[in-house]
Amino acid sequence: MFGVLAATMTVVAGCCHPLATLMASAPNRINPLAGPSNPLPPLESLIADRHLWVPVGPPEATLSVSIIEPKGGVSPRGTVLVLHGIYARAITMLPQARALSYAGYRVVLVDLRGHGRSTGRFLTYGVREAQDISQVIDALDQQQLIAGEIGVLGISYGATTSIHLAACDPRVQAVVAVEPFGMVRPEIRQFGYVMAPEIAYFISDTQFQRAVDRAGAMAGFDPDGSDAVDAIQRTSAPVLLLHGTDDWIAPYWNSVVLEQAAPDHCERVPIPRGGHASLWFDLDGSVSAHAVEWFNRWLGSR
Repeated sequence: MFGVLAATMTVVAGCCHPLATLMASAPNRINPLAGPSNPLPPLESLIADRHLWVPVGPPEATLSVSIIEPKGGVSPRGTVLVLHGIYARAITMLPQARALSYAGYRVVLVDLRGHGRSTGRFLTYGVREAQDISQVIDALDQQQLIAGEIGVLGISYGATTSIHLAACDPRVQAVVAVEPFGMVRPEIRQFGYVMAPEIAYFISDTQFQRAVDRAGAMAGFDPDGSDAVDAIQRTSAPVLLLHGTDDWIAPYWNSVVLEQAAPDHCERVPIPRGGHASLWFDLDGSVSAHAVEWFNRWLGSR
């Protein structure tokens, strides 16, 4: 999607509007079947024990939320929200969700705004998304679906959202952030270079930064006031940073900077030769194992 849309941007030489629109637009912006209007059941609901539609905002959106109960009929030892990456959806996090449910946790899978079956027009790179998830926690609490203490596991875009969530909601007691990005501007630039290098090469940094400014204005967030490096200093929740040393999309230095910003409550674990996709799909189960160990350590022990 990024490469196709970016190609159209080259038609308007020197104009940042197409690029800004690309940066700010959520994947489901032009999808008429996003959210409750789709007559088919959400994929997540087919493997979950319960499904909810949760209204959030402003700006208004409706999030698709699926709940997986602990396996074996045991009482939940805690509640863990699981957040996917950009241009993805909750079902891509099924391996991690299953591992947590087998470890005894109630797992809450969420399609972030503008992704999957959730509505929403714009991306805000973790800021508005974190407030949405806080409202999801409110809704779960009202329905008595919060068991024990709350943790959050996020990957990539969801990892950065997880850090923002811990900063704005003290109910979050532990975070596992897998390959997060610390700062908005360099990450959008890096993503462009990796996904469409033949286009990004011809965009000057001045043009690019103007596009970021315009994207922030369109989506209603401040690109310079939305960095996870700042957010991680506003939470006391322990944060585990898992990052592949060969990650090209969100380079490893992001987790280094995040740990340096809050060394008293962060722990960084490098995954040698790990790339962005390999950690996301967790084929060897190492990400899930680290997450279970982290939540066992912190949820219920603080």
